[in-house]
Amino acid sequence: MPSAPHPIDEPQRLKALERYDILDSIPETEYDDLATLAASICGAPISLVSLVDADRQWFKARYGLDVNETPRSVSFCAHAIHNDNIFEVRNATQDPRFSDNALVTGKMGIRFYAGAPLITPDNFRLGTLCVIDMVPRELSDEQRRALEALARQVVSQLELRRALQNTQIADAEKASALAKMEASNSTLERFVEHAPAAIAMLDSSWQYVAVSRRFVQKMNLPEQSVVGSNHFRLCPFWPRSWRISFERALFGEVQKGQADMLHPDGRPEMFVDWEIYPWPGSNGQNEGVMLLIDDVTPTRRLEKLKSEFVSVVSHELRTPLTSIRGALGLLGGGVAGVLPERARQMIDIAHKNSERLVLLINDILDIEKIENGQMKFNFAVVDLRELVRAAIVHNQPYAEALGVTLRATGVTPDREPVWVRVDEARINQVMANLLSNAAKFTPNGGQVRVHIIEIEGGNMGRVRVEVRDQGPGVPPSFASRLFEQFAQADSSSTRTKGGTGLGLAISRAIIEKTEGQIGYTPPRDGTMGATFWFELERLSEPLPETSTTSDAADSALRESALEKRGGI
Repeated sequence: MPSAPHPIDEPQRLKALERYDILDSIPETEYDDLATLAASICGAPISLVSLVDADRQWFKARYGLDVNETPRSVSFCAHAIHNDNIFEVRNATQDPRFSDNALVTGKMGIRFYAGAPLITPDNFRLGTLCVIDMVPRELSDEQRRALEALARQVVSQLELRRALQNTQIADAEKASALAKMEASNSTLERFVEHAPAAIAMLDSSWQYVAVSRRFVQKMNLPEQSVVGSNHFRLCPFWPRSWRISFERALFGEVQKGQADMLHPDGRPEMFVDWEIYPWPGSNGQNEGVMLLIDDVTPTRRLEKLKSEFVSVVSHELRTPLTSIRGALGLLGGGVAGVLPERARQMIDIAHKNSERLVLLINDILDIEKIENGQMKFNFAVVDLRELVRAAIVHNQPYAEALGVTLRATGVTPDREPVWVRVDEARINQVMANLLSNAAKFTPNGGQVRVHIIEIEGGNMGRVRVEVRDQGPGVPPSFASRLFEQFAQADSSSTRTKGGTGLGLAISRAIIEKTEGQIGYTPPRDGTMGATFWFELERLSEPLPETSTTSDAADSALRESALEKRGGI
């Protein structure tokens, strides 16, 4: 009997499973109900929420089965975690992988198995929601869709459980509150109120359902009138771009980010790290989100002081360095006559390094301008298709020098325009960063593909631009730091291919100032090809051509446009 091979990311997958701290935990109604519902929909006598550990599969919930676990060596689920979709065995006696399996030939007599993988937001398959029968059969299309939907709800419950554990309950009374909270939404609301973290629950219309006292204190809100109030009316200082993250969380995606905002008590600014988790209701549907914030103002202010220091130094260096670069270029070009070969080589090396220093200084100054609100943004309504097409043309020579071709879909002139309101020069800067990075990490002879994807859903339309290379991607442990300043996954590789470690940080800052989102999707299942993407709000029709560098004027125009299109 062939046992299932381990996934290529097995060590990381097991660590991800450990982070949920759920193995050997007590039964919980939320998971039992999902297993029961799966059995009922699929007409199966057995249904399991199965988690695949190093040497066993352990059942968090089980319907129609008395045992708590079985060895991994005989596990059907160990095969299922190699798939993104449902793994179905219609007749195990005729499948060479299972025909001599003890669960098939023995007393249990399994004939049919279908398992939907439990895939975490960071793309690890922890186990399955599976159904089992003792007669050969197959699922209908409707049953498959239902089983996959229920598997996503299991993952949502795992994420909610993990979010609540991360609040680090300090004593027995708070631990008791956590257990009661998991039993019912009403208890959950009471827990949120007394949680030792800045946490809030909001329903699908952005109304506060419950808030912790620390959240009220951090946001300086009127304690008696928070519950039932609209988030954006109560917190007008909160960035509007958060709406996109909110809607993603409603669809089951955990969201994380940072926000810079005016402090409600009059201080110049406040910086927070935030996380948004879907909040499943008793019917299994996401009824809202759970928001956790952490005030990191002191840390960010220290970083700002460091940034200002670096900026001052950079300003002082740029003028003499520009002169040095120009002089070296002239010498290399022969203005002082023909140089000896050894001297020419040294001049060329010095010139290339001076150009790299100038690039680094310019990137540092861009970051400093964005963070201090000094970089001017001239917003106008443009056709994103035309903008991307032009970016491909402008960056093609750089890619061709590396032996790479740039290809785009959805940008031909006959396509209907996709209107967005952006600073065209800044979005071109983002496109140049993403395209040059993709070209550098695509092998000679390869292609970088650019896609424009229109997204419908929620209260607003969005459009996504994806830049997909043919490289290996970045290590999973580094992915969360990709958009940080000076972040480099492999410094030796980065130096070989060039770059300052600031391009993605600048791109993130520009997209966030445009009230969009930017992100990274790793290669799937060990294949080559990573994807960087950004999303913007799509306008239903072009607004009057207007440019402004004033935050107040920009805000007023944006509010007016949102009201005309049914926004807040």
